[in-house]
Amino acid sequence: MKTLHIEALEAFRQKDYTTAARKWIQGHSLPENTEELNEIYLWVNSQNEISPNADLCAILGLIALDHHEIFTDDREKALIQCIEWSSLGITIDPEHYLCLRHAGSAFYWLSRWEEAAPYYEKAVSLFPLPALQVRLFNIRNKNLPVPDFTQFKIETETTDAMEVYNAGVEINSLLRQFPQMPDSEKERLIQFKRGCYTKAYHLYHKTIVEKQGDPLNNDPHTFAMCCNNLAIELTDQRNYDEAIAVTTKGMEYSYFMYILQNRFSAYLEGGYLKEALMDGEQLMDDFMNVMDTETYFNIADHLCNGYIEMNDYEAAMDWLNAGLETYHSLEVTDPMISDPEVIRCFTNFHINKAKAEAALGIQPDVAEASDEADKILEEMPDNPSLLINRSNMFLQEGEHTKAFECLQYALHFASEQNKIRSIQVALYNMGYIQVVHFQDETAALESFEQSIAFGNEDFWCYYWAVHCSYHLQENGKTVSYGMLALEVLPQQDNVAEDIIAEIYEHIGTSQIDLGQYGKAAENLTRSLQYNPSKIAEDNLKTAEAESIRNSSGGFFKKLFGK
Repeated sequence: MKTLHIEALEAFRQKDYTTAARKWIQGHSLPENTEELNEIYLWVNSQNEISPNADLCAILGLIALDHHEIFTDDREKALIQCIEWSSLGITIDPEHYLCLRHAGSAFYWLSRWEEAAPYYEKAVSLFPLPALQVRLFNIRNKNLPVPDFTQFKIETETTDAMEVYNAGVEINSLLRQFPQMPDSEKERLIQFKRGCYTKAYHLYHKTIVEKQGDPLNNDPHTFAMCCNNLAIELTDQRNYDEAIAVTTKGMEYSYFMYILQNRFSAYLEGGYLKEALMDGEQLMDDFMNVMDTETYFNIADHLCNGYIEMNDYEAAMDWLNAGLETYHSLEVTDPMISDPEVIRCFTNFHINKAKAEAALGIQPDVAEASDEADKILEEMPDNPSLLINRSNMFLQEGEHTKAFECLQYALHFASEQNKIRSIQVALYNMGYIQVVHFQDETAALESFEQSIAFGNEDFWCYYWAVHCSYHLQENGKTVSYGMLALEVLPQQDNVAEDIIAEIYEHIGTSQIDLGQYGKAAENLTRSLQYNPSKIAEDNLKTAEAESIRNSSGGFFKKLFGK
């Protein structure tokens, strides 16, 4: 980009204004330094006043569109000035593409779309670049509540990476503006958008990375922006590895918060937890002071959850304490204090704090924690997760009835809000209290079964369903839930061997009652392999004896027809 600027500056000095305009405008290489840009503006404007030239008008038009602060703080005044310069250029050269485009864009941003249309139409007739085609579609359908997207068509046969990238951005705006468009057309526009980003990426890559493409595409920052947007699409398509590679490449040329944030998301969704945590820490280190409140809480929540998943409870404690401290520092008038995403993260911090403290052997002050929870519930009385957390505190205090009532409220609000995971947990916890503290196995089984019906596939939920079914002599359910518990056992850490033995024993014993003696013997044998048990030994003898007796009966029946 610096090379293009130097070449454009040299062309200008040589009065080759066409080359200067091409490199500065189509190469997007005007300097970012305000003093340097102001100097160029003064030179170009002075020369244009002496001898008006369409290329000089185009350069001035771009400055008015993108850098108006050089000569005025009034954006509208700058757009009107752009129209004046562009009109002068068109008078000199009626088919000057850049002047036509700038005039159209100035009218477009002034919301004078009818006046923008003829300039854009003329520009597209000269160079059918896709971004202007999208804007023309907007203009032609501006009075329709939902445009006819079957008429949406763009041509992307161009070597201008910025143009095709901008087309993708414009299409994305259409998708956000009209979420109610038919699904078939939405999918078609999404494919157009992805195609634009992909083509722009390859055009930029060829120039910037491979050093073989059009020099006008030598724009490292926009390449990184393209990488960022393309990575979002790839992540949506679950192409996580490619999204990670694209963002990583983009960051080599321009490093900013959103591109790192999107690689962080790709690592998370792709299951690369260690790498995601590294990116999350880097986001906080490099961009904490510029990110919005919701983004901060979201990243802190992911870091906390990730460290807990990796059993690094000290790191999790650092982030959840930072999150809690930040939340409590918010002013009561700050709307973010009641933002649903912020509340979700805040709730998770409280729940994860209990998990981390338990894992680290930290004995919290139950009374202090309960008081804090009650204060929070006064502000958020319908938060199911907080109610579940408060129920756990009541259990620690030995208040079993209050704990159960808290879960009933949690279940009520979770059902109203369709929070499925909270419904699952509330029902499971209710079942646990019913079986352990109320000794009501019938009610407990019903709670565990409801939790399972809502999609709970947790090992311990199946285990307690087995336990209750067995003691209620529900043999079929014992076998069914026992098999489900064994299926998910590999995903559950730290299950003692006597628990596994108990599940096999309950399955085998129930199968004896169901007359499934061969299967019963197999499961009782497995039970004994995990843990010796008199019940399992005795029932294994019964199963084997019944299995032999039934096999013998079958043999003699076949032999003698009896």
